Amino acid sequence: MTQLTDEEHVYLTAASQGDVPIVRQSLEDDPDPSLNINCVDYMGRSALHLAVDSESIETVELLLEKLSFDCIEEALRYAISKGNTKVVRAIVEHPSYIAGGVDQERARRSQRDPFFRTDEKSQFSPDITPLILAAHYNNHELIQLFLSRGHTIDRPHPISCQCADCVTKQNYDSLKRSRSRLNAYRALASPAYMALSSTDPIMTTFELRQEMKKLAQVEKEFKVGDISLAFQCRCVHYCTLSTGEINVMHKHSNKPLLLYD
Repeated sequence: MTQLTDEEHVYLTAASQGDVPIVRQSLEDDPDPSLNINCVDYMGRSALHLAVDSESIETVELLLEKLSFDCIEEALRYAISKGNTKVVRAIVEHPSYIAGGVDQERARRSQRDPFFRTDEKSQFSPDITPLILAAHYNNHELIQLFLSRGHTIDRPHPISCQCADCVTKQNYDSLKRSRSRLNAYRALASPAYMALSSTDPIMTTFELRQEMKKLAQVEKEFKVGDISLAFQCRCVHYCTLSTGEINVMHKHSNKPLLLYD
């Protein structure tokens, strides 16, 4: 990692403390050969990442005007992981994020799939989108926010899929492909996501649980993860039942009603 200059140390410290005047002065001095506004500390945290921790909306908005879209994306996902709804909303509603997202999408269509990146510096893998991450944390408010903005979670192709994309990824890195699939299924199995995205959450839960059970038999390296997701789906299903429905299920079964098989 490149050694930070004294100016960059001051800049990052100000961002971490929500010191608006110092951050503003640093941004106004840009371009400055001794200050890279997209610099990161020894832990890989940018000024915007540090500002998220300070919870200073004014600092966040100042930095959004200047920093690269990669820094903004990383800070957004960090804010989601912290459950900081106010900061997340400030980022996604900011013109820099909206414009950057459009430009980034165009660039992605003409560049190689993020799956094949080998120089990742982010704490989040490339397949973890804001909506997927919000679903991993089962954050109802953030899931609703991203769904209202047109975000979606694509259902993974069957493990045996022979389309060109699946075959290429399987041959390139089968473990990475399985991890990406599991990340998607973890999000799809979020109770909040199912409740907000499905017209029939109970049926969606049942279908996903059955799919999880089958996957656990095929993708051995993620058997524990798949079983836990199937258990989560069963929990969702169980919790949606009324007392009467539970009694009927007990009446027609010789076994106790379990949340697992």
